[in-house]
Amino acid sequence: MASLCVAYFLWLFGGFLGLHHFYLGRDKQAFLWWCFPGGYFGAGWIRDLWRIPEYVADCNNEPSHVRSIKEKMKEQEIPAWKMARWSGMLVVGNMFGLLPGMAIPNKEDLGADLSFLKPLLNPLGTAIGIWLVGNVGRWKGSILHPLIGCYLTLPLFFFGINPGSLSTLVGAYCFRRRWRGIERECTPSWRRVLTLVVCGLLYTGLWSSYLYYNAEVVHNGDKIKLRDAVGNFLKSPLAQEFGRSLGEHWKHMKEQGFWSTYTRFIDSLDPFGEKNALKVLGLQPGATQEEIRSKYRELSKQWHPDKVKENKEEAQERFVEIQQAYENLSKIKSRRARANRKVVREDSTVNQEKMRREEEELGEEWNDAFSEEIDPKLEL
Repeated sequence: MASLCVAYFLWLFGGFLGLHHFYLGRDKQAFLWWCFPGGYFGAGWIRDLWRIPEYVADCNNEPSHVRSIKEKMKEQEIPAWKMARWSGMLVVGNMFGLLPGMAIPNKEDLGADLSFLKPLLNPLGTAIGIWLVGNVGRWKGSILHPLIGCYLTLPLFFFGINPGSLSTLVGAYCFRRRWRGIERECTPSWRRVLTLVVCGLLYTGLWSSYLYYNAEVVHNGDKIKLRDAVGNFLKSPLAQEFGRSLGEHWKHMKEQGFWSTYTRFIDSLDPFGEKNALKVLGLQPGATQEEIRSKYRELSKQWHPDKVKENKEEAQERFVEIQQAYENLSKIKSRRARANRKVVREDSTVNQEKMRREEEELGEEWNDAFSEEIDPKLEL
C-alpha cells in the first residue's frame, strides 16, 4: 500500500527527478520527469501537488477510486482528450524528435557522413515521445499509429522542409487511446529499475553526443565547438586561479579543520567588498582611516573628470569607483568602531558589576568575622 505522506515527501525532495512517480508505479511518468526536470522545468511538479492524492488512490486501487474509474469507462468508451495530455505530447514529441538528429556526429569528427539518418530517426523519436505521454496513468495505446503518422511527413524532408512540429501534430492525432485495465500488472522492482536505467543511459548518451560533437558557442559572430570552448576555459587564468585557490583551501582544511577553512573561505569571498575597495584605492589591509582619507583625496583629484582632458568616460567611471570604494571603507570602519565601543561599554559594565559583587561579598565576610569577635558579656 502506497502512503500519501511518503509520496509527498518524495515529491518535495525528489520530485524533479520523478521519484514520487516511481514510488507510485508510474514509471513512464517518472522517466518523463527525469528527462524534463519536474515535468517541463517544474510545471508538472507543481501540478502534482494537488494530483498526488489521486495518484495514491489509483496505486492502491481504493474502492471509491475504482468505482469512479468504472463509471467513466461506462460513460466514455475512449478517454476524453485533455489539454495537459495534448500539450505533453507536443512538447515531448518535439524534443524526442529533434534529439536523435542533433546527436548524430558530424562528418569532420567521425570521418563518415551520417546525415542521411536524420530524417529517418526524427520521426521515430517523435513517435516514442507521443507514445510515452499517451501511456501515462489510465491511458494506453500502441506506438504503431503515431509511428505511421510521423513517417507520413517524411517526404517533406526531401523538399527541404523540416516537418518537426507538423510531424508531432500528425503523430499525436493518430494516437489511438484506450482505457487501461483496472488491475495493474505486477512488474518486479529490479526489472523496473533496469528499464529506467537503460532508457536514462540512452537519453543521456544522445545529449552527450550532441554536446561533444555538435554543440557550438557563438560570440561576436565567431563560432567554436563547445568542447573546445570548455577546454580553453579550463586553461584560462580564471580557472587556473580557481583551481589553485581550491587546492589551498583543501590543504588548509586538512591542517586546520573545517570551521577555520569555512571562515577563510567566507573572507576570501569578500562579502562586504572591503578587499576590492582597498584594491581600488591601492591600500593594504589594516589601513587607518587617515590613510584611507588621504589616498581618496589624492586619487579623486587625479581622476576628476574636469582635470582629465582625454578619455572623459574612463575618468568618470574611475572617479565614481574611487568614491564608492571610499564610502564603503568608511562605513566598514564606522561599524567596527561602534562595535568596539559597544564591547568596551559591555566589558566596563561587567567589570563594575563584578567589583560590586566582590565588595558585597567582602562586606558580608567582614561583618561575619566582626560579629564572631564581639564579647558576649558586652551584649545586653
